[in-house]
Amino acid sequence: MNTPELQRLKMAWLAAHERGDQQAILRLLQENPDEQDELTSFIGAYYATGGDEQIALEAEILPITERALKRSLSRVFEAQAEISTLAELRKSLRLSKVDVARGLRLSVDVWNKFETGAIELLSLQQRQLDRLAHFFQISVDQFGSLLDNSQPALSYNRRQTRDAALHDQQGPQKQSFQEAILRSSMSEEDKDFWS
Repeated sequence: MNTPELQRLKMAWLAAHERGDQQAILRLLQENPDEQDELTSFIGAYYATGGDEQIALEAEILPITERALKRSLSRVFEAQAEISTLAELRKSLRLSKVDVARGLRLSVDVWNKFETGAIELLSLQQRQLDRLAHFFQISVDQFGSLLDNSQPALSYNRRQTRDAALHDQQGPQKQSFQEAILRSSMSEEDKDFWS
């Protein structure tokens, strides 16, 4: 059974694995004896299906393989059709913004920019997109679509007239991923990781 707690543990394992933090992986297994069997099955399946192997991006995926992949992902993560933004995806996985930022080695302010649609999709390099999509166990195309759909809640000054407020509505300024990283409070090591 794929409970929210098990989903959270899977995401934590993936984040620790990507960082190479063996101590965190051991703690994860030791501190969760009830989910240990399911988590070790997930880890075994991760390695059995290629795990960290790089997939040739120019290789064509057969339509039947693509359908099987989508079906598998929906079964593993119980994906719901109503997920259309990065914030909804994060919430469906029962992750906080801090969990996602920590797992991706980003600051919360940079992750916030992703969720509000302030990061330009075209500013992301392929390897950066791969990392982001891999963290959530979705395809690069799905991540791009969720980023494109992520828009800020528009607000306006209550003192303005209604017509002026509708005219002046604006979301946050779009910026490149590199610009967001440079302006962030991230450590130099984490900035280098993403550059």
